Amino acid sequence: MINKERLLRDNRLCKAIIGLSVEELKNLAAEFSACYLIYRKKNRKDHERQMGAGQKGFIPTPLDKLLFILLWLC
Repeated sequence: MINKERLLRDNRLCKAIIGLSVEELKNLAAEFSACYLIYRKKNRKDHERQMGAGQKGFIPTPLDKLLFILLWLC
């Protein structure tokens, strides 16, 4: 199993597994976070609850979501 903290500490391991350096991954995570928030706001229909209410997802942070997507694709 891959440990996220170890992956973010070791640049060589990060490049081997997902093809990006740690710095590139952090830059991509910042862009992904902004785009993901825009996507969630844009695709929101008329709801009674405010943004963030309701059941929380299993993948908590945008960086975790991005790592999940990249590992799924690799």
